[in-house]
Order: sequence, then C-alpha cells, then structure tokens
Amino acid sequence: MLGEVSVCKIFTFDAAHQLIGHKGKCCNVHGHTYKLEVVLKGVPSALAGQSDEGFVADFSDIKEMVKQAVVDRLDHAFLAMGNEPVLETLMATGSKVALLSFRTTAENMSAYIAYELKKAALPVYSVKLWETPTSWAEVLAEDIPDEGPAYRLYGGCDDE
Repeated sequence: MLGEVSVCKIFTFDAAHQLIGHKGKCCNVHGHTYKLEVVLKGVPSALAGQSDEGFVADFSDIKEMVKQAVVDRLDHAFLAMGNEPVLETLMATGSKVALLSFRTTAENMSAYIAYELKKAALPVYSVKLWETPTSWAEVLAEDIPDEGPAYRLYGGCDDE
C-alpha cells in the first residue's frame, strides 16, 4: 500500500526445549538465547499535533505489547510440546514451563509468535526468530490463517 512504512523491534529471551525423536543433538534438553525480530507495517499516523503523529507504532508501545503477548511467557521457560520425559519433573519442582502443545522448532515458534501478535491486534508484517547466531526462521503474518498456524510435526534445531 502506498505510504506504508515497516518498523522493527528486536527482543531476546532465554529458553530451553527438547525435540523428542530428533536425529541430532537437539534430542537432548538444551537451551538457546533466542533473538526475536518483530516487523510491523502500516501507514504512519497523520493526526497533526498528536503524540503519535508520524508513527506506525511507538517503539515503547511495541515493546510492552510484545512482552505481554509472548516474551514474558517464554523467557526463562522450558518450551514444551507435552511429550518430553523431563516435563513431569519440571512441573513438580515449580519450574517455569510454557506448554505450547506443538513441536518447539524455530519454524513453529515463529508461526506461534506471529499468531499471538496478530491476536493482540498488532499490525504484524513478519516475525523472524533466531535460534543461534547463524540460524533463523521467518514467518510472514499474512501466511498465518485467522484460526492459527498449522504446526510442523517434524524438524529440528541447528546442530552447531
């Protein structure tokens, strides 16, 4: 659309997961420092004299909304599909668990995050989730159906 501008806010969070049945090292419980890039796209506000004039969205508002919608839930949590043998112990000891009910690959996680941000009414264009400094998955929000993403059942994380 004419006049649209993309803005990006970057977040980091730490989390652990385990990919049951994966052929590589990621079949073990392990963690990542994830880097999340959230790109919003829209026409900047034209309300003359208003605080938000010229903004697609205020970066501080983006920060609060993304933290509330996804980052606070995932940060320093075990990201669980629900089939991990360690899950019962983690829950019994009061560890933070984000029970997501899908295989916690970077591909699925980026789709989940894009969907949650769309539900929070952010004008999301794309979500890029870095699992390692050299490996990421990206989802365009327009590719996520209104009823939610179709999660991939197989796949894995970076073996580096």
